Amino acid sequence: MLLGLMAVTSLGCTTAKLDPASWQDRHIDLVWPQAPAQARVRLLRVINGPEDVVIAEKGRVGKFFDFVLGTSNENPGFFTPHCIAADGNGLIYIADPSLGVVHCYNLASHEVSYIYQAGDRHLSSPVGVALDSDGSIYVTDSQLGAVFKFDNKGAYISELDGKGKFISPAGIALTSTGDKVIADMRANKVFLFGKDDVYKGELPGPDFPGTLSTPTYVAIDSADTIYVTDSLNFTVRVFDSHGKYVRSVGQIGDSPGSFARPKGIAVDSDRNLYVLDAIFGVFQIFDTKGRLLLYVSQEGTLPGELMLPSGIFIDRDDRIYVADTFNHRIQLFQYLKEKVQK
Repeated sequence: MLLGLMAVTSLGCTTAKLDPASWQDRHIDLVWPQAPAQARVRLLRVINGPEDVVIAEKGRVGKFFDFVLGTSNENPGFFTPHCIAADGNGLIYIADPSLGVVHCYNLASHEVSYIYQAGDRHLSSPVGVALDSDGSIYVTDSQLGAVFKFDNKGAYISELDGKGKFISPAGIALTSTGDKVIADMRANKVFLFGKDDVYKGELPGPDFPGTLSTPTYVAIDSADTIYVTDSLNFTVRVFDSHGKYVRSVGQIGDSPGSFARPKGIAVDSDRNLYVLDAIFGVFQIFDTKGRLLLYVSQEGTLPGELMLPSGIFIDRDDRIYVADTFNHRIQLFQYLKEKVQK
């Protein structure tokens, strides 16, 4: 049974480019803000689980859950989808800490597979996931206090040497040069590892006024600016590419532009910052100066609505992936860039 399961795990983790028309569910027509204002964000589709992706051989999905959960359900949904990474061609990785797996959804090949083991260790609470330029996959496990590396087929490669550093690593993102930026919730630090996976340093530096309190999520923009969700300070900290503290975005509150429970963060191609708020079931969008531009969604269960969302990721084509955690699904949106007049 275990050998068969490992074979299933490696399927679907290579990718062909997805037909552009396949991103959009033609039954959905939701945008923000609503007319007559110019639309800036569009809902593309909702993915509840393997049944929304797999066309054939669904039984292979069921075998995994027979082994782990003792259930014969062939099409289980997500348990607690958390952080997301995607290659922009239809390959999506979703960390699911409650289940102890990373889901691999290939929208182009219509296959679903799983990463659940690093060498001889089973994943316990995978929270963060990120891809490098070669398609290698980095997974943080907050309970094991480890960061694991897998190849682009999901095969285990190595573990980052975080001895004496990692306590509960969570969010992870990569710079343009391949450096890994990893937030550790209990260490109250952000660790930097080079392209070679060797430790380089940490944030914040001596110029930072105060201390981080449960840093959880990380995002990096095209200028290698680093954004960190400073969760229990109810704000997002911004550092430049050299690690110098720049500013904070948002503060505790219940009005637009403030946060009740800030979660995942991401940055689009215009370097606008997106911040999920789990309490309100929205993501807010800020410009490069930290000014609020738009808030999207509301608490609920309908398409486009969110319940205690956790992670958000934006690919190179400005598609927005949101882990709608307590609706047990992910949702895909599109940032609608303003057209440049020629």
